[in-house]
Amino acid sequence: MQVRSKKPVWFLFKFVELLLSLGCCIIHWRCFNEEGVPHIFLLCGTYGGSVIICLVSLIGAFYAERPTMKHEAAFGGILGVLHIITVYAHMYMATLEEFRTDKWPDFYMCCRDNAMAALYAGAIYLLHCTFALDLMLSHREKKRMHPQRSKRPLRLYFISPGAEAYLSRFWLFQHISARMLTSAQPSEHSSRKVKNVSSSDSESDDQEEAVKKSVEFK
Repeated sequence: MQVRSKKPVWFLFKFVELLLSLGCCIIHWRCFNEEGVPHIFLLCGTYGGSVIICLVSLIGAFYAERPTMKHEAAFGGILGVLHIITVYAHMYMATLEEFRTDKWPDFYMCCRDNAMAALYAGAIYLLHCTFALDLMLSHREKKRMHPQRSKRPLRLYFISPGAEAYLSRFWLFQHISARMLTSAQPSEHSSRKVKNVSSSDSESDDQEEAVKKSVEFK
């Protein structure tokens, strides 16, 4: 039976999120040096922390046994909300009287550009969270074989089915998709997921494909 991993999908999300958060960092640093946009903990912590978390997550994608939807949802939800908050923080700073100097138009444009980049990043983070929540809540025994297609778990692809089929021929894509823990004895993480297959926290691609194949066979 051929199984399809969703790890490349989460890898793509985190790669795009890394680029957007890094863009927020660069814009904020430029605005601080050129236009005097103040360094505040919310901005530096959100953008810098997101870059570090995304970078570590990308590295971890090569060694994680399989993605856990609860962690993916928390990752996207928390960082997405923080980026949306920074949008309001930037636009609030742009309205303060203490920054109403001769350079205020440039200051406002810096705040606007950073807010727009943070808004795009927040949208991707929240989309990441939404997909993970959908899989976590819909991947239950009753809903997997639901007669209505709209109530079945999402079938996520890396960019598109055609792009995923093409990229699956390359070693790097196969390396990202593979489960790295391949010892003869199942790990504690794997055994716990098998025992709790009906729980939403134990979503895995091979279980989804197995159920789908069994339904088609019947």
